[in-house]
Amino acid sequence: MPDSPARPVVFYDGNCPICRREIAGYQRLDKAGAIEWRNLHDPGALDGSGLSWDQAMQRFHCRDEHGVLRGGVDAFTVVWSHLPYWHLLARTVRGLGLVRPLEPLYQWYANRRYRRRCRAEGCEID
Repeated sequence: MPDSPARPVVFYDGNCPICRREIAGYQRLDKAGAIEWRNLHDPGALDGSGLSWDQAMQRFHCRDEHGVLRGGVDAFTVVWSHLPYWHLLARTVRGLGLVRPLEPLYQWYANRRYRRRCRAEGCEID
């Protein structure tokens, strides 16, 4: 469980340049500290998450403010819903029922990223 159940916890690959750039953008908007950001390469980042290293590296995950583990597009909507401006995108994606239709596109990207990053670099814990 996260340190604060009312605050989502994001698990991200801080050694992936694309991931790092995207998360940095979200962090700049999170001026209120509404989200706990955990770099998978930091010691103990996965403690209490219920995720293995391999699972965490294969796709984007977060634990929402209720303690529920979410992945893929669903996890992104949790993050977006806690950020200025982005909360409108979360509401739109959820409201139009787009989480499931967008998931195959996200999964294609996540699989591609994992293969490129983890096969080439070994994808080991630093």
